[in-house]
Amino acid sequence: MIKVENLEKSFDNKEIIKNFNYEFLDGKITAIVGKSGCGKTTLLNILGLLDTDYKGKVLYDGVLITNESQRNEFIRNNINYLFQNYALIDNETVEQNLLLALEYEKLSKNVKKEKINEALELVDLNEFNDKKIFTLSGGEQQRVALARVILKKGNIILADEPTGNLDVENTDKVMKILKKLKEDGKLIIIVTHSLSLANECDDVIRW
Repeated sequence: MIKVENLEKSFDNKEIIKNFNYEFLDGKITAIVGKSGCGKTTLLNILGLLDTDYKGKVLYDGVLITNESQRNEFIRNNINYLFQNYALIDNETVEQNLLLALEYEKLSKNVKKEKINEALELVDLNEFNDKKIFTLSGGEQQRVALARVILKKGNIILADEPTGNLDVENTDKVMKILKKLKEDGKLIIIVTHSLSLANECDDVIRW
């Protein structure tokens, strides 16, 4: 669970977030909906420990993260990011990208390969291991990014416009996978401007 208490954030004396309180629960998908520039991504960056310049508290299962060492360890072990631009290495293969998610895991090469194959099967990208990222469609790249989320340990998934560049068919595929991850107990937060996408989530914050 992520508990936010009295959160406030300003840029150049302009208040972006004012007295925000909320509890994000495990096993739920929460959508944050609003127009561009209203502070949705700023909130996501705070929840993801990428922005620490704010007033108020953010507690992770009751724990307050107070220093950079704690922050780095918590991000490594608990947080997955899913971005609109996929954050993949274009000139590397799918498998090389996914191996980065297992970088800190003490597993043999064969076990890592098995895990990658299982993740690719879950996102309907069987036998894509050796394809270069730049040869894939946007929908395929986002599903590779989802496979990375599946592989990386961590209960929190923070998604910033994860379907913003996708057509209806690929949007449906991405949401189906996120719902499966929710059923596995993941805490998922989606920033979006799409009301139809938000309506598929368990809870909606109108920003």
